Amino acid sequence: MDSTTPDRASVQIQIAGGGDAFGSGGQFQTCFIVDDSHGRFAIDFGATSMVALSKLGIDAAEIELVVLSHLHGDHFGGLPFLLLQRQFAASTCRPLTLAGPVGLQARIGALMDCMYPGLWDSQWRFAIDFVEITLDHTTTVLGRRIAAQKARHFAGAQDCLSLRIETDNRVIAFSGDTGWRDDLIDLARESDLFICECNERFDQPYDTHISFETLSKNIDRLHTKRLLVSHLGPEMVGIIDGLPVEAATFGLKLAL
Repeated sequence: MDSTTPDRASVQIQIAGGGDAFGSGGQFQTCFIVDDSHGRFAIDFGATSMVALSKLGIDAAEIELVVLSHLHGDHFGGLPFLLLQRQFAASTCRPLTLAGPVGLQARIGALMDCMYPGLWDSQWRFAIDFVEITLDHTTTVLGRRIAAQKARHFAGAQDCLSLRIETDNRVIAFSGDTGWRDDLIDLARESDLFICECNERFDQPYDTHISFETLSKNIDRLHTKRLLVSHLGPEMVGIIDGLPVEAATFGLKLAL
């Protein structure tokens, strides 16, 4: 797979954010922009995503779908700004589909009411569609097939998901935020890209994030064409140049 020849690839990905919640190392929060034959979609949309897209010269109004792994601020907190841009600044009224864990519509509405009271119940000039992604079931959203596993993470009443997205005969697997689970081996199997969170360098007492120590022990079990580590915490950012695997650094472009 050659990331230097995007014209030969049917699926393009650019990293608009692969950092942790704290912006360690100056990285933006999680947001991956994907271009395929169906259009443009985002995987997660952390609170810093609009700034990141602006720096990359990407028009957020071209995003037709946002697929959410879970409802923590560093993964969906940028949605109010995306909706505001669509409502007041964008030159297009293109519909927007938001797909994610069961219950996402109420959580997004609550977030909007917290940040911009009264706006959520106003008349939107574009259509907003919600699609709930259920566990162990494949959901087709705007031409993409999305399957989900339950991640080892906690974000309130809504499930945290590990995602497997198929589009244009390519498979993007995304761990979301999670502690290690052997189910990730099935998630990554025969994928063209596996984006795997790797928050810590060494194992920690908690089990809601993956460490590089644990990931290293399991890399040979991940039968993916390309592995990309993301959600890097301070210690991981400190060794990023010496990592034996690729890291989801800001602006990185990939072709599948």
